[in-house]
Amino acid sequence: MEQKNASNRTPANSFTGDNYPFKLTVIVPCYNVENYLATSLRCLERQWDDDSLEMVFINDCSTDGTINMLREFCERHPDNTQLIDKPENQGVSRARNDGLSVARGKWIVFLDPDDALKDGAYRYLYEHFITDDIQILSFKTNIIEKADGFEKILSEGKLDEYSADLIEWEGSGTEFFKKYLAKVCWIFFYSHQLITDLGVRFRNLSYLEDNMFNMDLLLQDYPLRVRRVKCRCHYWIHHNYSLSNIRYSSAEKNSRMLSNIITGVGAMQQKKEETADKELKARIAWNQTDSLQSIAPLALRSDMSCKKISGMRKQLMEWKVYPYSGGAKGKIYDLFLHFPASLMVVRPLIKVFDRFAK
Repeated sequence: MEQKNASNRTPANSFTGDNYPFKLTVIVPCYNVENYLATSLRCLERQWDDDSLEMVFINDCSTDGTINMLREFCERHPDNTQLIDKPENQGVSRARNDGLSVARGKWIVFLDPDDALKDGAYRYLYEHFITDDIQILSFKTNIIEKADGFEKILSEGKLDEYSADLIEWEGSGTEFFKKYLAKVCWIFFYSHQLITDLGVRFRNLSYLEDNMFNMDLLLQDYPLRVRRVKCRCHYWIHHNYSLSNIRYSSAEKNSRMLSNIITGVGAMQQKKEETADKELKARIAWNQTDSLQSIAPLALRSDMSCKKISGMRKQLMEWKVYPYSGGAKGKIYDLFLHFPASLMVVRPLIKVFDRFAK
């Protein structure tokens, strides 16, 4: 693992209290994102007008021009960047964990390299809403369905004028989980000390890894306080992923994704079984069901054996989190999973449909 701009520095895990060199570390895992990365890098340059922000980039063995863009950026900002260049692709969870291992900010935030931020968003959130009595800050995102014309949207984005009324809610980690969505990690500031004290890291998943990271933090027996604010400082940009990504991915890749979903739902099941809180059990069950929305399209476009799919469905039934949705479409999908042998007939037809749907 090549690591630049990080030599002769104090190990991240040796900082405590107010000894952190930076106020905030942003961790950015990157894999083959040369088409989107420039926007994120420009946004990061506009977050703080001094060196209070540390930027840690992890190149997860990209095969395009990502590493060259990151090297050039870090050379322009040598005092507050770290670049980890991995010799093999290990996935987003490992990449984020590598970033956590070297981060030197008192607070931690994650950013996906194809998303963006309003100018000065991180500084604004830190200076107005971070106080010593909280360990997690939650903010909101703007969902952009298409990347076309996004530069104009970004240039016009303004931060809210500060007001105490922007604080929407405060409470414990468990109460936050019961009340709000915690499916992604890039709309939170996390106390570095909290992550260190609890020893929480991203699980080795390629799906639901954000969800489980938040559950592992929020649902611990720890005096944790969360503050949620109304500010929409982040832009989550859709790049024709989701179903289209499933359609045009290989059958082998869809099978791996399907296995990862079941693994993640199983980890949630363990959390559900560990608590006696009925409201919390119900909330975890909702998260499980919500996480299963894409399993039927994945199964139809995978090379997973009928026997394995049948066993998967049986396991979900035992966990009482299946069928995953109602309505006519959900019932049709359920038929394919209830009678896995039907996939042998349907899969060739799906291939033809997807070919013409391109």
